[in-house]
Amino acid sequence: METARRILTLLAVAVLLGASANAVSPRGLSWSRPLGRGIADQVVKAGLVPVDLKTVQDLVRNKSARLIDARTPEEFTVGRLPGAILPSALPLEKDQPLVLYCGNEFCEQSLRLGEQLKMLGYRDIAVFVDGYEAWWNAGGPVDQD
Repeated sequence: METARRILTLLAVAVLLGASANAVSPRGLSWSRPLGRGIADQVVKAGLVPVDLKTVQDLVRNKSARLIDARTPEEFTVGRLPGAILPSALPLEKDQPLVLYCGNEFCEQSLRLGEQLKMLGYRDIAVFVDGYEAWWNAGGPVDQD
């Protein structure tokens, strides 16, 4: 009986610690959205264009859009999509096609940046909803400092 109580106590502590870590993590799992949906619906609601891995691969190959990395400068330094820049280096031309991305399909940094850029008058904004992790996992080339 004592062993069962210890196991249950240990499980309860583990669940509490896991939930706490998830709550403070920028990559934490959503409590309100089912897994696998990502941010694509939110991107559409914001008036932005969601794009997938295949589309981004074509855009990178053709160099037909400016890639904006919405992750932290530290993550940017470690690895980024080819030719990507940080938001602080945004182009002045507000008609240039932009593709924003962040870490993964649950990261909302690119969505929030897209909303801000739209309010600033940028007109051609897409969000790579699968994010850097999908690019990396597909074996895509990366730039590094």
